[in-house]
Formats: sequence, C-alpha cells, structure tokens
Amino acid sequence: MHIKLSKDEKVILEKMRSYCMYQDRCVQEVIKKLTRLQVIAKTKSKIIDHLIEDDYLNEVRFAKSFIQGKLRIKKWGRIKLNYELRIRGIKKFIIDEEINKISKEDYYDYFNEFSNNKIKTLKGSKEQKKRSFVNYFTYRGWENNLIYEKLNEIN
Repeated sequence: MHIKLSKDEKVILEKMRSYCMYQDRCVQEVIKKLTRLQVIAKTKSKIIDHLIEDDYLNEVRFAKSFIQGKLRIKKWGRIKLNYELRIRGIKKFIIDEEINKISKEDYYDYFNEFSNNKIKTLKGSKEQKKRSFVNYFTYRGWENNLIYEKLNEIN
C-alpha cells in the first residue's frame, strides 16, 4: 500500500529514515522532528505511514530498547520506565508487555548492584543517608518495597 510521494516528500522521507536508523524512535519523536522541519500535516502522515510500513518506525522495538537502555544506563526502575514511555505516547499494552519481560531476577540484581554502589557514596548522618537513598531511588522509579528493604543496610 505504498502512497505516491513527491520529490520533496522523498527527500524528507530519506532524512527521516536516517533519523530512525540512528536509533530507535517513537512516532511522537518523528512527529516532533517533522514539525521542526516545517512539514505539513498531510505529508507528516504519509511519511509516518511509510516509516511504519518499511519498519523504520516500530513502537514495540522502541519500547524494548528504551527499557533496556534506561534500566542499565540511567538506572531507572519500572515506575519511571512506565511513566516515560507513556509520555512518549506508547500504548499501555505495549508498555506493560515489555516491562513484564524484564526478568525479576535481573531486575533485583540491577537494583542490588545500583543500591550497593549508592550506599557506598552516601555521606552525612544516618538519617541524612537514609533520606538521600530514598529520594535517589524514588526519583528513579524504583518500587518502595525494594527501597525500604534495602534501607535497613544503611548504617
């Protein structure tokens, strides 16, 4: 179901293919980029349709790579991952499916590694350390039960 594109639209499509090949993107990011390029709405929709059809744009793949990257690099927990993906317009069922694919064992291992490293860097009184620990992991979207279980290890 390829839609005919004008010469200008083909140039824009190529730019967007490169944009999507550089790293996985969600539809919302592509729309923002097209808006910055001052592309009209009709052309935006044609370009997005082409990108989806040619598998340059795939929200399931985006969610999967987003979750993997943010969990390992930014040390985000499930709560923040869920929130950030919703902001990016990813459908709830995709978010739930991909977040549930994180193995519990890996998730707890990540938390333990991150929290043990954080505990080593905490400074101040015992209460200040605990407050700092809770704030750090709450902001990064880790579940309260994990945070408060680990809190007992701070002295």
